[in-house]
Amino acid sequence: MGNLVMHAYATNILATYSELLQRLQDDEIHYVGGNPVRRTIKGRDYWYAITHVGRKQVERYLGPDSEEMRSRVDRLKQQKQDLKEREKERGKLVRILREAGLPAPDLLTGKTLSALSRAGLFRLRTVLVGTHAYRCYPAMLGTDLAEATATTDDIDIAQFRPVSVAIDDHVSPKIQDALCAVGRFEERASLYPGQPTAWREASSGMSLELLTPNQGPDSDEPVELPALGVHAQPLRFLDFLIHDPAPAALLYRYGVLVSIPRPARYALHKLIVATRRRAGLEAKAQKDIRQAGELVEALAEIMPNALEDAWSEAVGRGPVWFRALRTGARRLPENARATLSGLVREKL
Repeated sequence: MGNLVMHAYATNILATYSELLQRLQDDEIHYVGGNPVRRTIKGRDYWYAITHVGRKQVERYLGPDSEEMRSRVDRLKQQKQDLKEREKERGKLVRILREAGLPAPDLLTGKTLSALSRAGLFRLRTVLVGTHAYRCYPAMLGTDLAEATATTDDIDIAQFRPVSVAIDDHVSPKIQDALCAVGRFEERASLYPGQPTAWREASSGMSLELLTPNQGPDSDEPVELPALGVHAQPLRFLDFLIHDPAPAALLYRYGVLVSIPRPARYALHKLIVATRRRAGLEAKAQKDIRQAGELVEALAEIMPNALEDAWSEAVGRGPVWFRALRTGARRLPENARATLSGLVREKL
């Protein structure tokens, strides 16, 4: 293994984080309202919350059926505590975790992601990617990561178009309205008028960008995401990153429920994108490699099988993927490169 010095968080802190995450997942159904029911669609089961507006029945998407989802529905039926009281309890948990040193967002990022989460963005299977996702990994892995203290002015979120089409639900309020309630967000200039994929907050310079996997011929043309009511920039290799995301809790106010990539996928994806950065973006490429290296060494200690499985899936996609991974891996610090090489049994 490498010589990364990891500092594990105390067991009680990790238990507090787990409690916060479960409470956020349970309360998400409260926020949606209505009566949870299971629907079978094309042979697969999903949960929806049924409400009535006048004579019209409205169905809001909750998620695919699973043992965990059924447990959340059961706990909802038994829940006696008022939602405001539950928010107060979650706020106490957030304070404990922040005081313990877990990474937390800046004020504007927290407000923005909270507004988007309440609009249903992450409930509709959208994934937070980039550095803000990385900052959630210390709590998920139970150890600190130096790169999780890095700051960024960018919020990147991604969704599969087929999911956006099939989900038969939409954010409310619209993303643009949710952003305007937070700050002075303006559409970023685009070659495709009327199809913005990014917004910039005028006073801070913070940007929000919508992304989606490019699964056809290479194209820069924005792709419509019906569930989000916006367009997104298509990117190659993104499908690997956002497949099977994990829930995470952002430490802002009462906690914010988001979805983030699995850490092994994040690490390998960073190795790939570091090799594809345009000229002039070397600083970002170096940041990609630092994040990948930290995760490789942490995962080798904590969950090596996840890294092995993610590598096998990625290289199984063909020689282009393997060459990109190998090129990226050769830019890792020596210890991380040796760690990864030993795990995946490849000379890197």
